[in-house]
Amino acid sequence: MKIAIRGTGRFGQFIANQIRRNNKYTIAFFIDSNADLWGKNVDGIPIISSDDLQNKYQNDVNIVLVAYMNSIENFYEIVKSKTLKYGFIRNRVFEAKLQLKEDLLQDTNIVWSNAPYLNKPILRSLETNIVDDCNLNCRGCSHFSNLFEHGSGVPFEIFCKDLAKVSEHVYIHQFNMLGGEAILNDRIIEYIEFTRETLPHSEIELISNGLLIPKQSEAFFECCRKNDITISISGYKPTLLIQDEICKVLERYNITYIFRKDVTEFGKNIDLSGSADIYEAVKRCRENKCHFLRYGKIYKCPFEALGNKFFSHYGLDIRFDGGTDIYDLDINWEELISKLYSDPIDACKYCGKEEKIAWGVSNHPSIDDWTI
Repeated sequence: MKIAIRGTGRFGQFIANQIRRNNKYTIAFFIDSNADLWGKNVDGIPIISSDDLQNKYQNDVNIVLVAYMNSIENFYEIVKSKTLKYGFIRNRVFEAKLQLKEDLLQDTNIVWSNAPYLNKPILRSLETNIVDDCNLNCRGCSHFSNLFEHGSGVPFEIFCKDLAKVSEHVYIHQFNMLGGEAILNDRIIEYIEFTRETLPHSEIELISNGLLIPKQSEAFFECCRKNDITISISGYKPTLLIQDEICKVLERYNITYIFRKDVTEFGKNIDLSGSADIYEAVKRCRENKCHFLRYGKIYKCPFEALGNKFFSHYGLDIRFDGGTDIYDLDINWEELISKLYSDPIDACKYCGKEEKIAWGVSNHPSIDDWTI
């Protein structure tokens, strides 16, 4: 079976190296949107354009593997041919360095373009806090975790109702459970099980600072393994001190995990004047595509969803009234997703140019931890 790989970067070459060891498949082409690469090759494999694939070489390829980060966001742009089968490889394959199955068509880490669950609009990612407070309390936390009281968060019943509602209307490609520190939630196993039951075809990530992982029960790890949860760990300084211990316990239970790069600094960007250029703010925003589910609404970003906690804590006369009510019967979900991806929101007026600050803990936070 002949394959074309869309993407010539590190992700694409990582996949190519796996395919070369698989006797069932032959790599015929690489595909790339960069015109400067057309006519060149990677290890003897020619690089062509997507138009050339459609117009010249469609009969020379059986399937196309799409291998770059967040590629599912471009699903409708990429899948123009009804005769070719496209497989969108999940981010975690590259991030966690996973080995694809010998039979690619049976690999759940590949989303195939003819999958029946893609009969709904595609939302690349959605996330939510399953607890609001944290055991680390980073200075300038973008979720304002060190402003929340211990045990605060959206009740489980509301979480379930909201997630089920969204899943009726869209395919969520990746769903992130975070906080705060997600593992502080004493019902976390129930959250995981409900999420997997509701999103059987989605990639589900549990995002954590990792400090509590070695202390978790066997039941927790078995739940993560059984429900194919990826644990994504942020490499804060205290976390790195026990990195080996964290990795050993996750590997012992055969848990897929990603250890993010070392976190040595945070960025702060809240401009209380509300005078930021909203279009420039969207362009430079690091959380522009961290769409957030909370109390029956979808928000463009965590700041829109959680910013009122910051404003009220410091007695500021600013309030956000954004987000989209997911129970509104008149929602056009395709239009909503398009706006989430590209349109600025009122909250963007308060997002100035980011200033870097050294990472640290702030148990008694100052307003200056966030403002510029």
